[in-house]
Amino acid sequence: MSIAPDQVRTDHGAEDYSAERTLGRTAAITILWWAHGGVRLLLAVALLYYGVAKLVLGQFGVAGMGDALITQGEMSPMGVLWRMVALSPLFQFLGGLAEVGAALALLWRRSVPLGAVIGAASMALVFVLNLGYDVPVKQISLALLIMSVVVLIPWLPRLTRAFLGNGAIGRGPLPTLVPWRPLARFTDVLGPIAALLLVAAIGVGIPQMYPPRSIDASVPAGVWTVAQDTAAPAAQLASDQRWSAVAFGEVRYGDAAEVQIRRADGELLTGSYRRLDGATVELELRPLREPGGSVQEHLALEPEVLTLTLQEQGDGTVHVTGAGQDLVLAPDASGAMLYERGYSWGVREDDPFNR
Repeated sequence: MSIAPDQVRTDHGAEDYSAERTLGRTAAITILWWAHGGVRLLLAVALLYYGVAKLVLGQFGVAGMGDALITQGEMSPMGVLWRMVALSPLFQFLGGLAEVGAALALLWRRSVPLGAVIGAASMALVFVLNLGYDVPVKQISLALLIMSVVVLIPWLPRLTRAFLGNGAIGRGPLPTLVPWRPLARFTDVLGPIAALLLVAAIGVGIPQMYPPRSIDASVPAGVWTVAQDTAAPAAQLASDQRWSAVAFGEVRYGDAAEVQIRRADGELLTGSYRRLDGATVELELRPLREPGGSVQEHLALEPEVLTLTLQEQGDGTVHVTGAGQDLVLAPDASGAMLYERGYSWGVREDDPFNR
């Protein structure tokens, strides 16, 4: 049986069209996977950055007694959130662990959907907190939430079927950035190596952004009330700038720790202090940042620098002299309750304790 020339041309044309269609489809899918991979990589880097910052207790810091004098009414909503998280290293660490875990899962092809789900859940919580406490990175957390959902799109039909459908659930898609298998054998090895190098670089680099942290609970660390003062009171309380309470922090960042001073007129001064020698400390103080002012404007204010000599006395009080001060500080056990109560699994005599 003979085949007509027109039929041969038709068959070859159909094969060429099919090959072109297959090639075009492969190219389109590969481009989409590369776009997907770019979003996935950016998301993983962001989650690693914020996650490691929380794991090393750097983003929110650690709550210390140097922040004990500020009242709830003086705090900003963001300040309330920062102090709440700083007060619980466990909460901060678990939040960082979720973000780092999501990032690690995003960097390996077979665990991408798990990472996207964890990332979306984490960023949804962060976005709600940023909204509720007026944190100025609302747009960033929303963008990361959207990116998590975008990364999850290829697996959404399977997830929907798992929750709402019935029957067997087929194998999910596998991100394929290199469709040519001979080259993919090399990228399958180089990809995980690059991911590990990225994790190592961020894991080592982020902690270097924060000064070394240490605990020094020796005097004057603690919350103190002014028990004696040689200065005479002002005629009007609103003009009385004598000190009424002082809080020295025990958490040191580098060589400095937090300090707060409450004056008799109600003004709160905040800043840091450094130990110059065994009995001398240097304070740098500024008033609270006013609403509407920028961080740069607040930091541009010339700090009040005080050099004080502290002499611990036998009855537990501290004699303070220098910078126009001559007073005696007495420990304020109630003022340090937030930092010294600790945690108990069992029931205590004063449990529950809510004040």
